[in-house]
Amino acid sequence: MPMNATYQRPGDLAEVIPVFPLSGALLLPRGQMPLNIFEPRYLAMIDDALRLGHRLIGMIQPDTGHPGPEERPNLYKIGCVGRITQLAESGDGRYLIQLTGVARFRISEELQVPTPYRQCRVRYTDFIDD
Repeated sequence: MPMNATYQRPGDLAEVIPVFPLSGALLLPRGQMPLNIFEPRYLAMIDDALRLGHRLIGMIQPDTGHPGPEERPNLYKIGCVGRITQLAESGDGRYLIQLTGVARFRISEELQVPTPYRQCRVRYTDFIDD
């Protein structure tokens, strides 16, 4: 996949994406979100998104009305997938990235995966006009 890939329709997007639950952070289609990545599990998530070539990260809110366990909070069912459009290494082990929102998604299921970050099977068809 080229580094400057564009997504024209839902079929162009990955069906399984890593998700980043982050309270108070709302990414919208075509919006920009700067992130300071420092937790080891999310550093691994960024590395994997770059290595796999899709450069996609799903931003989603933890469901504060039904919190679940602190280490794995319940998630709202709708989020927005963003593409890593800028990346800088800080020199002290952090990534400074910018996500550009591509499309909203609905979680179909959360997968049991060996990665330290969460991954979900998602669908975009409910938001075809994004």
